[in-house]
Amino acid sequence: MEEVPLNNVKDDLDDLFADETEAEAGAPRDTDKWKVLIVDDEPGVHDATILSLMDVVFDDKELTFLQACSGLEAKALIEANPDCCIILLDVVMETDDAGLQVVRHIRDVLKNGLVRIILRTGQPGQAPEDKVIMQYEINDYKSKNDLTKQKLFTAIISALRDYRNLLTIDGTKRGLEQIIEAFPSLFEVQSMDDFISGILTQLSSLLRLDESSIYHLDSSFLAGSSSRNIIIAKGTGAYGQHSGRLASEVLEPGEFEMLLRAEAEKKSIFAGNSCAVYFKNKTSSYNMIYINSHRQLSEIDRNMVEIFCNNVSMAFENIEKHKIQESMKQAKDIQISMLPVNFSDITPHGIDLYTFMQPAREVGGDLYDFFFIDGTHLCFTIGDVTDKGVPAALFMAVTKTLLRAVAKLNTNPGEILRIANGDLCKDNEKSMFVTVFIGIIDTVTGRCSYGNAGHNPPYIINGSGEVKAFEPADSPPLGIMEDIEYQSGELTFSRGDTIFLFTDGVTEAMDIADQLFDEGRLEAVLSENRGKASKAIVENVVSRLLEFTTSAVQSDDITILCLNWKG
Repeated sequence: MEEVPLNNVKDDLDDLFADETEAEAGAPRDTDKWKVLIVDDEPGVHDATILSLMDVVFDDKELTFLQACSGLEAKALIEANPDCCIILLDVVMETDDAGLQVVRHIRDVLKNGLVRIILRTGQPGQAPEDKVIMQYEINDYKSKNDLTKQKLFTAIISALRDYRNLLTIDGTKRGLEQIIEAFPSLFEVQSMDDFISGILTQLSSLLRLDESSIYHLDSSFLAGSSSRNIIIAKGTGAYGQHSGRLASEVLEPGEFEMLLRAEAEKKSIFAGNSCAVYFKNKTSSYNMIYINSHRQLSEIDRNMVEIFCNNVSMAFENIEKHKIQESMKQAKDIQISMLPVNFSDITPHGIDLYTFMQPAREVGGDLYDFFFIDGTHLCFTIGDVTDKGVPAALFMAVTKTLLRAVAKLNTNPGEILRIANGDLCKDNEKSMFVTVFIGIIDTVTGRCSYGNAGHNPPYIINGSGEVKAFEPADSPPLGIMEDIEYQSGELTFSRGDTIFLFTDGVTEAMDIADQLFDEGRLEAVLSENRGKASKAIVENVVSRLLEFTTSAVQSDDITILCLNWKG
């Protein structure tokens, strides 16, 4: 059959296309339509094009037509309709290159690289195909003289398929960009409430939604069960006023069943314009996000939501770590506040005292204390709990409180240790224990009574500079066994004598070759500092420790108490 060009009069159209294959029709219609812009200065071409394509359906969406009769009108229409899919563009209109100028405007000015441009010309000589294809970003070139209904149909379907695929790629790109942009802000938040709000904001941006969504964060005891006690922690849109309410009271039965199904199957559920996204943290807790959109969620929407939510679990862990770090910082501040640091109060009593403590973690299990029992008797003590971290810090706090309370009522060190031991042994399910050295010095006479519960011996630096280990009678640490009798001993300070108390974190500190600092190195440092003030002795020991360990990881808490009796 002879093919007749499209720019013939409309009266000939029925004959022209009578034997051509008709476009497939009858597919379900969607509210969205593919926008096709027809740009031509011949009204008959508009009519013929619309008549040829009016029944075309692609991906369940039909076409809708925009019309322009000049390049100027075309520019205005494409600016107003950036979601236009295809432009059927004439070349020669108000000027010989009006159509080509429209192409440049779309690509260079509007930066629209998605719309598919099919150039149609009735005067190929004015715009040779090889030249136009090379110099202008068009997607197809058709001569009106050769363009039949079937060829037009094929060109349109091909262009729509390309546009759809490009749209998917562009959506993926933008979605990934938004995910990348989202995470820094999510990791910066300082509270779980802000964090959840950030998730919902980013999801709305990611999906380009104005719908409602709710966020459900439940505790670990609900994991793996269908308790029907899912609580809305934070909501937006229609769910914005329902924070703290049961999801079963807010959602429709079918919507709530979707949440229960996601919870039970431990996977995301997508259905139409709704989804329940399930993602589990490294901990035993899990999270769900429910989204109810005004439009059907596409495959790319699903992929973006799942990528986003699966990676959000890392941010959850960051928030939890931040909360733990804040808690540990507060615990450290509390622990430090429990330790006396005002040495000037005891200086008028002839006592030169200085301390140092450095936990191996944020908080530690070492303890020291000093306080006056009465006007002339100063109690000083040092201890080392068997564990580290928070449990040790709590046990340390209890021990310190007990020792101070008992010492206020009883000035016999052995009896103080016995009573404290009895209390620490009660309900000690974790079998923690603490080594303690306690001394009570008469600041007037220099006479000092003491008791030792499994602690490493202190050093005495006498006035002449001699350094020797003081070996008091040793008894078991506190907290191991009830009904233990602890002995008391006595020594008398001469003017200028110093006692150096420390925990084993000093002598057992290791360098990068795993060598111990040991007692020999400590004794050498103490000998070098004989006759110096307590502060100078402590600071020089700590300095030598740092030189020895260099970049090695601190393995144990380090605590020092140095007391000099001036008489």
